[in-house]
Amino acid sequence: MSRKLDEHLTDAADSVDLSFVIPMYNEADIAREAVERAVKVGKNWGRSFEVLAVDDGSTDATPRILAELRATTPEFRWVQLRPNCGQPASSKAGMIAARGAMVCVLDADMQTPPEVVAQLVAALEQAGPEIAAVFGVTSTRKRDDPTRLLVGQAVFYFLETRFGRHPIPHGASSFFVMRQDVARRLGHLTFTKGNVGAIMAALGLDMDTVTYVKPKSYRDDSRLGLKGHVEEAVGSLALTGVLTRFGVTGGALAALAGVRSRSRWFRVAATAAAVASLGSVAAAELFNRRSLQVATTDLPIFEGEAAVAEQV
Repeated sequence: MSRKLDEHLTDAADSVDLSFVIPMYNEADIAREAVERAVKVGKNWGRSFEVLAVDDGSTDATPRILAELRATTPEFRWVQLRPNCGQPASSKAGMIAARGAMVCVLDADMQTPPEVVAQLVAALEQAGPEIAAVFGVTSTRKRDDPTRLLVGQAVFYFLETRFGRHPIPHGASSFFVMRQDVARRLGHLTFTKGNVGAIMAALGLDMDTVTYVKPKSYRDDSRLGLKGHVEEAVGSLALTGVLTRFGVTGGALAALAGVRSRSRWFRVAATAAAVASLGSVAAAELFNRRSLQVATTDLPIFEGEAAVAEQV
């Protein structure tokens, strides 16, 4: 039987200054390079660190590669989620399992370059204790980014800036360094939609940013896909209060239009629109409440070596 991770073992004498967390799912083509690159950055940094990979139930050779790296790289360890739980869950698992006083989450496709992490760490250490995390945000966008992504990001930040009640620093998404207590707090929440910046904003946590030039992705398309990006954006807009404000405003305008209209059918349509708008408000607020709850069940996090042994 495989051994489930004992969270208490991640706290004590083996703690380090920084944890690089890399969620992975079927990353056999890039897993080795991603880990070795993070280890190199950690060694050049000159302080204690670990690189922690979270395998999200991969079905390819990723677990075997991670086991080989573990055998040859003392700064590296890995855990596994079983069954596949999705990208938000694997990021949260890494936040829970990390031993670092500071925690950084990286993308396996290297769009979040580990070489920038030292700048994020320096900014967090120089900031006051009220700053919970520092996010890396891109100073420029590559021309090969999909047009739908660029347009979607522009619309998202316009809506969030104009209508959000919990502001997110522009560009703050999933590349960050945060304090360990904050990472553990987020890791135990139930959210499955919305980016980390939106979660922190909804919790009232203060953030700062550092700009960097975004490199070309290892892959042509994001594993998240269009559907995943839309779900993340909608979840983030709900968490920051944008959808609630739109629903309240839309419901009020529909009700007002119905009251002023002399047409019976228009009044019926306006009433239906007002009810639908208020329903969307209730749904958004329920989503927010559930997303920010502490999970009542633990994530299925297993020690990597035990997971491989069971599969052999």
